[in-house]
Amino acid sequence: THFVAGLGTSGTLMGVGTFLKEKNPSIKILAVEPPLGESVEGLRNLDEGYIPPVYEKWGGPELLDGKRIVRPRESVEYTRLLAEKCGIFSGISAGAALAGAVRVASQIESGTIVFIVCDGGWKYLSTGAWTDDIDDVVDRASKIIYF
Repeated sequence: THFVAGLGTSGTLMGVGTFLKEKNPSIKILAVEPPLGESVEGLRNLDEGYIPPVYEKWGGPELLDGKRIVRPRESVEYTRLLAEKCGIFSGISAGAALAGAVRVASQIESGTIVFIVCDGGWKYLSTGAWTDDIDDVVDRASKIIYF
């Protein structure tokens, strides 16, 4: 009933969202983005001005049914949960997507929620995302350029 994905390049969000809407228009497509002025690496807040070309090309605003705002700390917390509980070595934007999916789950009575882990943890090894104090991780992650 719901597909949740991070809003970065918007490739996953727009590609999967378009496919799902073609198959079942009642599926809700939800984007995850950081709050204005905060940074979750790999994601962007559209209100900051940059609109990814893929988002525009594939009808972003018309395709989306909503957005969920996820803060950097919450993104790291859920990244850790993916590793600890599921054995998935993901990146911080995948943690943000999971946080958004969990938020959706708390807001609906029933349904199926899908999110995709499309960010690898190897890019974040220098942040200490899985071992260090979470506030230090959030601070370091906001200062590192990954690509």
